[in-house]
This record gives sequence, C-alpha cells and structure tokens, in this order.
Amino acid sequence: MKYVLIAALLIIILLGLFTCPQRQPLQPQEGYQVVRVVDGDTFICNINGEDSRVRLIGIDTPESVHPNKEVEHFGLEASDFLKQLLKGQSVLLDYDQANSASNHKDRYGRILAYAYRASDSLFINAEIIRQGYGHAYTRYPFRHLEEFLKYERDARMQGVGLWAEMEDTPPTVADSVIVYFSGNGKKFHRENCRYTTNKSVPIPRSEAISKGMEPCKICKP
Repeated sequence: MKYVLIAALLIIILLGLFTCPQRQPLQPQEGYQVVRVVDGDTFICNINGEDSRVRLIGIDTPESVHPNKEVEHFGLEASDFLKQLLKGQSVLLDYDQANSASNHKDRYGRILAYAYRASDSLFINAEIIRQGYGHAYTRYPFRHLEEFLKYERDARMQGVGLWAEMEDTPPTVADSVIVYFSGNGKKFHRENCRYTTNKSVPIPRSEAISKGMEPCKICKP
C-alpha cells in the first residue's frame, strides 16, 4: 500500500509539471532602454538585444513623420514632448488583453503596449493625454478607455497643449448631450438604442463628433 501511495504521488507531481501553463518571460526590473522617439505616440526600445517599435495603446497624436501625410498641427510638439519624457530613460511595458489575438502587435508589426517610465513609474500613455498632446484613441477597445476620455476632457477644459488655441465658446445644449459608443464602432447612439449595451461608453455628443463619429441612423441621437 505504501508503494502504491508513493507511485500515485509521483504521477500527480509529473502531471503537474507537464500541464501547468508556461509563464511569459519577465522583462528586466530596470525596464527596456529607449533608443529613440519616432513621433508622438511611437518609440523604439531595445528588447532582448533588438530594436523594437512600440505603439502606445489608447492615444493618437498629430502626425509628424507619416510618409503619405504632411506634418499635422501640433505634430512636432507632440513628438518633442515624448522625447522629453523618454530621453535617456528605460520603460516597463504592459499589454492589453484586447490585443492578445494579434500577439500584441498591430498590422505594421509594432508592439502595442502601455509604457511606464522605469525611473518613477510615470504612465506615459496617460501623461500624453493629460498634458494635451494627444487624443484618446477610441477606434478600438482598451481597458483604460474611460479614464483616457476623462483626461482628454480635462485637457480641453484647461486649454493645455493642442487645446490651447481653441476658441473659448460656451457649449450648447446639444453639445452637452451624453451619447454612447461601443469603443470600436464609428457611430454613437442614444442610451435606449438597441445598439447600446452595458459595455458602451458615455461621451458628450460634441466630443463624439470631434472624433469623427456619426450619429446612429436608427435612434438619431
């Protein structure tokens, strides 16, 4: 009986070794060294001896190096701001489950990540929006979506960064109406619309329009 128990225990241990999920390799505690900044929302860092492009999740800054577009208003300023944040720095990268199917890369092969400055844990993605150097990128869902939208609203109200030159006109009633969008959709809806779900994100109508969204043709918000 004693040998039977020992054999059973060995089998359980072996099964555990072969069936436990493999953990992803951890990044170094000091982070990855930043090589250079490409533009306001993209930079290159050294990962395991290779230069890798990182596209910051959830933000969109004016273009400054697009091959088919002219430099957009405030594009150079956004790029310079990211350079200030990351000059001589290392970063810790975090990922979003929403991008797991693509192995956390976009169609250009860039790594999609949240970046934290290793020296002081500054959340780079959020800081860009807080300081008015970019928009919350609402085309695809991500876990900080509502948080980033709030940062953008605050930056608009404070008139910082790219919002500094906006005319200070009082909002109309229509501007302040709250509508809903799904995070990856291009239309916004009323609260009682059949396309509004418990995952839809509330946003002022004027803000939805400024992001290029269109009103739903069913509920006509």
